[in-house]
Amino acid sequence: MGSSRWSNYISALPRQPYSLLYWTRAELDRYLEASQIRERAIERITNVIGTYDDLRSRIFSKHPELFPEEVFNLETFKWSFGILFSRLVRLPSMDGRVALVPWADMLNHSCEVETFLDYDSSSRGIVFTTDRPYQAGEQVFISYGRKSNGELLLSYGFVPKEGTNPSDSVELLLSLKKSDKSYSQKLEALRKHGLSASQCFPVQITGWPVELMAYAYLAVSPPSMSSQFEKLAAAASNKTTTRKDMRFPEIEEQALQYILDSCESSISKYSKFLQESGSMDLDVTSPKQLNRRLFLKQLAVDLCTSERRILFRAQYILRRRLRDLRSGELRALTLFNGLRKLFK
Repeated sequence: MGSSRWSNYISALPRQPYSLLYWTRAELDRYLEASQIRERAIERITNVIGTYDDLRSRIFSKHPELFPEEVFNLETFKWSFGILFSRLVRLPSMDGRVALVPWADMLNHSCEVETFLDYDSSSRGIVFTTDRPYQAGEQVFISYGRKSNGELLLSYGFVPKEGTNPSDSVELLLSLKKSDKSYSQKLEALRKHGLSASQCFPVQITGWPVELMAYAYLAVSPPSMSSQFEKLAAAASNKTTTRKDMRFPEIEEQALQYILDSCESSISKYSKFLQESGSMDLDVTSPKQLNRRLFLKQLAVDLCTSERRILFRAQYILRRRLRDLRSGELRALTLFNGLRKLFK
């Protein structure tokens, strides 16, 4: 409390951060159903609650004189974790160790700067060197790291303006079809490399990782390619050093179409939410509740708009590649037929 050397710092920390740790399950389901960041938020909340329950049963409940429930309860525990998630700083000069850095954690994030906090051994303090000149009275920015808009919302409770974050990405969900004759064999290969029947891959405005393409090849590969299942599963994992830039021209069209179908399925979910968002919460009468809902809904709209924008770009690229592929096949078929007629 007041006798703590950290009292002034702790009293200045926000009491109600807006990271996804503080959204209710109903709010996550209502506003972020279209985004895969919802699953990560649920996982984080579950982990925090599980950690608290474990500590309460093993320590807090056995020593109530040291851990009174009015202080050591779930709400303050979630608040503490929220502060850590949103304010921990990774220090490169200290082998990546993390620390809370009072006052420096109040610097706001900008996607346009490449400046980070770090430890300086000569001054034995945390230093911050700007990457550009600032005028007196101008706000100084820092980078919270190369994070997508979804990750920034998850930990920090804000979404950058659409199109301003070069590190932005959207998680695209790909799944094996249970009707696939080789489903069990493919699933076994995936599990061996830490993957599952449904897997998310990051898609950026500039493209997608080779791991996504390897997963797509595996998903559409016929039983006759069973000898390649293991290699494809390894290539789809980011935990292996297996050669990943494999090409299978005989199933490339099916693989691209498979990714396009998943992409368009996600786009339809985003579009549905964005169309319905305008009529949401019209029945709320409590001003306090309405203000919270409108704020959370705007964050969700901003996130979904930026993520759908990336998917629209991926859709355009995929359609163009499929068109070129199919037109090339058509030209090859026309040439083949012409040669056949000539030989006849």
